[in-house]
Amino acid sequence: MPSSIIFKNKQPVHKHKKELFVLIIIGLITISTLIIYTYIINKPLFDSDLPRVNIYYEKTPDHEDYVDCNFELTSEKMEENTPIINSKIKLSGNPASWKDKVSYRLQLSQRISLLSMRKDDDWVLMGLFLDYTRMRTKMCFDLYRSLQPSNPSAILPDSEYVCLYINGEFQGLYLLAEKVDRRLFNLDDAQNNMDSSLIFQVKGFTDLRKYEQDRWVQDWPNEDEDIYIMDEILTELIEFVNNTKDDVFFSPETGVYTKFEKLNLIDFYIYNFFILHTDFWYKNYILIRNTNPDKFCFIPLDFDGSLGQIGWHLEDSNANYELFIAYAHRLFDRLINNDNFIADCKNRWGQLRENLWTDKFILDMLSDIHNDIKEILDFEMNKWKPETVEKEPDSGWPDFVIYSTKEFDLDEYLKSLFEFIPERLDFCDIYFSYDQ
Repeated sequence: MPSSIIFKNKQPVHKHKKELFVLIIIGLITISTLIIYTYIINKPLFDSDLPRVNIYYEKTPDHEDYVDCNFELTSEKMEENTPIINSKIKLSGNPASWKDKVSYRLQLSQRISLLSMRKDDDWVLMGLFLDYTRMRTKMCFDLYRSLQPSNPSAILPDSEYVCLYINGEFQGLYLLAEKVDRRLFNLDDAQNNMDSSLIFQVKGFTDLRKYEQDRWVQDWPNEDEDIYIMDEILTELIEFVNNTKDDVFFSPETGVYTKFEKLNLIDFYIYNFFILHTDFWYKNYILIRNTNPDKFCFIPLDFDGSLGQIGWHLEDSNANYELFIAYAHRLFDRLINNDNFIADCKNRWGQLRENLWTDKFILDMLSDIHNDIKEILDFEMNKWKPETVEKEPDSGWPDFVIYSTKEFDLDEYLKSLFEFIPERLDFCDIYFSYDQ
């Protein structure tokens, strides 16, 4: 074949180089775009020092059933790292109150310690969506737990903040917490009789003036034990609370303190009065007891309405909900109208303020919690911005009536929380003083 024909069918060398250069540029742009896209999705806008939880699943979890997933925890502290393990996950909480940011329950394939908490296979990832500062639930957990050295019944979950990623996508700030269950309270094995250890949870409105089965759930013994004791025990207990005459009810030999741990009742009232636990007294608590003759104890739950915030509404630090408590909880209605119980509460408050719950102790606890998450708070609240409302001026209607939305201001809620606590301490010092 003549050489002229061969050269006629060849592309110039410089043209090949130009096409190769274009392909390289396109490839670099594509790779850069993928890297940037992946970084934006998988990473916050800064590097957080908080531990990171990675969860991977194929089937989207729902409220009813666990689905398979892989769980991994990475931390700057090497000893806290947890390699990928097989696990299960489902949504947690009340479906009627779900927002875009949900909470999760985890069931790991083995019992392990996470972030120096207890060894367990059941864990909760709390989204804290209604906690506008993301601090109140953690604060309430830790404050109640601080009572344990003098009150062994002051039990709430240990918890730690984490950044959550699901299938590589950043979900925001979460509170990894121990599950409220038999192991948390160190309860004995179940017995098929009325002496059994137990956990009964209030799930709907009840003022303890009558027993309504649909307002309670027997968490322990659980359904796997095939033991059902709640109806008989609660019927008898609520009958005692309502229909026992005062001389019997407050008798040291036959009265309320033979059935309930006295210090638990005192601390339960003091604590919930102080944190202004508004969305609470008629629901969202549990009743526990170890094997009889151990006594009943109350455990508080659900801190959405506490420490000066309920929904968008900021509470008055001087609010006195004594009348509401008496209306919403028949047992405490009787207790707070008893001079001896109130005197015991005043004594206990004075001891706590002198030896434990000093202004410095409580405000340092709040500051430590804030320091742990302050770098992520702005990003978190921009990602999951709450809806807030305001009342039309001079409408004459109560504060809870909704009229219009307003722009969420994180600083407003942080400022309110940091001001609420010292002001509430001052108010409680007066309320629990002997001058009142």
